[in-house]
Amino acid sequence: MQTLLLVVHYFACIMLILLILLQSGKGSAAGIFGASGADNIFASPTAFNAVNKLTAALAIVLFLTSILLTVSYNHRSNTSLMDKVNIPTASAPVNR
Repeated sequence: MQTLLLVVHYFACIMLILLILLQSGKGSAAGIFGASGADNIFASPTAFNAVNKLTAALAIVLFLTSILLTVSYNHRSNTSLMDKVNIPTASAPVNR
């Protein structure tokens, strides 16, 4: 089960990176500093197309697989790593 979740998680990560890189920007970077930058802030958002919907769906899958992997790895190990550490105790000085 964990292996399947891990494979889906890796696939979602790679596909999400590729889809984000494929999307076009909302405007040129130079327009932010000019007068047209204020117009871009208050402009209506573009309609969701197939790439945007797939990106949102992959982001949700990535979020869910992250939570499920965290829960499954937490249930697998009930002991802490610090339980295995041997800490030497200091001996008290001897007064003569």
